[in-house]
Amino acid sequence: MNRKEIQRFAKFLSYVLGVRPDEFGLVPDPEGFVWIKDLLQALREEDEWRFLGRAHLAELLHAGFGQEFEIQEDRIRCRVPKGSILPEPVGSPPAKLYCAVRQRAHPVVLEKGLKPAKGPWVVLSRTPEMALRIGRRKDPHPVTLEVRAQQAAASGLRFHSTQGELFLVEEIPATFLVGPRPAQERKEGRASRRITALPTEPPIQGSFYPDPHKDMGLGPPRPSRRSKDPQWRRERRRGNKG
Repeated sequence: MNRKEIQRFAKFLSYVLGVRPDEFGLVPDPEGFVWIKDLLQALREEDEWRFLGRAHLAELLHAGFGQEFEIQEDRIRCRVPKGSILPEPVGSPPAKLYCAVRQRAHPVVLEKGLKPAKGPWVVLSRTPEMALRIGRRKDPHPVTLEVRAQQAAASGLRFHSTQGELFLVEEIPATFLVGPRPAQERKEGRASRRITALPTEPPIQGSFYPDPHKDMGLGPPRPSRRSKDPQWRRERRRGNKG
């Protein structure tokens, strides 16, 4: 990147890490760090920054922005955030929140509830669009579930929020989840509704249907000579007669 591009990138990254990480589906840890892998996934969803890789973050620091951003192994943070970016407790979440899960985890989640895949929190979104955006980082075709958040809070679960876009909770029991049935259940349901053909009636015991060739000693019917002789033999026979 040239100097102008680096400056524009630094300004954008300052907003992502230091002002509204929740707008990009990112949740900083208590020290303000986010995983570099998660950050790059979020940035590449923006048309202008699809080309970004870890080398561009190192280039940013070498270009003189090391005082603004800090990298520790696989994490990065804005040294001086410009707002409150850490999750804070909320008394009453929205009535509905959303989460997109992997297809292969879908049946298990509906049975056993939502539990953290990484870190201490289950991350829920205020809108299904944001849930889908986050879910696609793990599965190209995730399944979006609705969470009855207010009912969950009334049962005693404690929610945290990052400026109202993302909501965090330790777990969500299956009781408070609403979503489509797993594909296997739908398939089995369709199969159970199919109308199977009635079995044919068995032959009446004692029934007898004679076979004249077998039962009268005639033997099997003999094939006609015409059907038995090959074509060349029939043609030779016609020639001899002529």
